[in-house]
Amino acid sequence: MTCSSSEHLLELYLDGELAVRESAEMRKHIGGCSTCANQYQRLEQIRTDIRMHVGRYEPPADLEQRVRAALRKAAVEKKHPGWLLANWMAVAAAVLLCVSIGWNVALLRSHSSANDLLAQEVLSSHLRSLIGAHLMDIPSSDQHTVKPWFNGKLSFAPDVKDFARQGFPLIGGRIEYIDDQPVAALIYQRRQHLINLFMWPAASSSPSGYSAMKKRGYSLVSWTQDGMTCWLVSDVQTSELEQLAQLYK
Repeated sequence: MTCSSSEHLLELYLDGELAVRESAEMRKHIGGCSTCANQYQRLEQIRTDIRMHVGRYEPPADLEQRVRAALRKAAVEKKHPGWLLANWMAVAAAVLLCVSIGWNVALLRSHSSANDLLAQEVLSSHLRSLIGAHLMDIPSSDQHTVKPWFNGKLSFAPDVKDFARQGFPLIGGRIEYIDDQPVAALIYQRRQHLINLFMWPAASSSPSGYSAMKKRGYSLVSWTQDGMTCWLVSDVQTSELEQLAQLYK
């Protein structure tokens, strides 16, 4: 693959729209071509900037009261009989129900979109660590060396564990920036594959079950435990990431 042939494929690669084989070729090309790697990082930064500046809006808290008041006023001014007023109120209730359903659907789509964007950001951080020189800030297989290294660098203490006996040896750690905040990145190895575990404080302390997905041929598994959000990402099978997640829990 040459730069001229890959130029128009960068955006498709960034959006996860390439086939697995083409994605692998593009990943290999970016790893060996500084020009395309820089262009890829610029595209990633543009998308991150757009996401950060997109406005989020909520309906006014007094929407229901205003709709009901307007309908009552219209009914009184036009001197509708009581049964017609009741019909107007029924219409109002139907309108509010439709608004409520539409808003809940919008919230669901918004949550799904936000989670998908976060997954894309996690995957991008994983790929950058593989094609760049910033895989580890603290290379060590000793959890008692890696864990203290984060002291003073983050506002939280990541739970560092080693699972070499189970086939997931710890090989180091670093600091990344995901979801507009610094996070801990722990690096594990599975045979010849590298696994990134990203960890940061969760918005809710309630634990959650595993959420697994595939993007561009990579597996991602996320969950919440002990007030921390955790994301695993690698090119190993999803079942292997779930095995590591289970060991962590």
